[in-house]
Amino acid sequence: MLGRIAVTTLILGLLSFGVQSAEQGDTQCGAFNEDQMLKQKGFAIPTEHQWVVRIVYGKGFEGKIKNNGCLGALISKRTVLAPAHCFVQYNGVAEAFSVHLGVFNKSAPVGVPSCELDGYCTRPAQEIKLAEIAIHPEYDSRTLKNSLAVLTLQRDAKIYPNVMPICMPPINLLNETLVAQTFMVAGLRIYEDLRLKTWVNTLSRSFCQNRVKTLVTSSNTVCGYHALKETYYLGAPLVGMQKKGHSTQNFYLVGIMIDWGLDGDRIMSSFLAIRNYMDFIKQNSNSLIVRS
Repeated sequence: MLGRIAVTTLILGLLSFGVQSAEQGDTQCGAFNEDQMLKQKGFAIPTEHQWVVRIVYGKGFEGKIKNNGCLGALISKRTVLAPAHCFVQYNGVAEAFSVHLGVFNKSAPVGVPSCELDGYCTRPAQEIKLAEIAIHPEYDSRTLKNSLAVLTLQRDAKIYPNVMPICMPPINLLNETLVAQTFMVAGLRIYEDLRLKTWVNTLSRSFCQNRVKTLVTSSNTVCGYHALKETYYLGAPLVGMQKKGHSTQNFYLVGIMIDWGLDGDRIMSSFLAIRNYMDFIKQNSNSLIVRS
């Protein structure tokens, strides 16, 4: 029976919070592969962007959300970030009850291998129920400012080649500009079944507001055009590439999509910049992963 989960803005896990280095033990995050990154086909390989999470709702609630669905980003084995307006409309009650991890084909059943016509099969997606949803205390459902939710899962995700957390922003990049950068968004698409990735070229907020006047933006967002005309569900993670010396070592989370609109035949999206909410995320997560 589908149930409701009460929304909380309480601080969770404050005493147990810790930041793990991805180089300690077998902890992994933000897997990066240059060969995979360069392949811009009709889908993303199942073993890349493994932090994309699909939110599962009670029957009928999807109709209250733009394009009938939402995504999130797995940031630890038991924590997911997603837009707050994927859960809270006006009544303060969250209708989501679980997440799906490792979804490559959104039409494939959960818990069984997904096999395509060419014989290529992927590991089954995992379904994990939610334990709690922490909504940012300054979230405004009318303007969508501070639209951030931290989801706590009832159990740890099993880390496989198709399921892995995304690294959090490293300290040295927290104050770098997000404008005039090239990032990548990945997720499940609105009109297609297979997960995909797209380059995003970021622009100034004033430019975005002038081009798409209905686009939700604020001082805590970054916006830009998609390189491909592909539309994703809200919450699609935007990631950057963290370098070590002359090599790229991993992806890290830049933001989550909170809105998108059309500018002629181009798609422009707005992303909530995660770096502005690190205190709230830390207070509601028991363990995050940062590559030094």
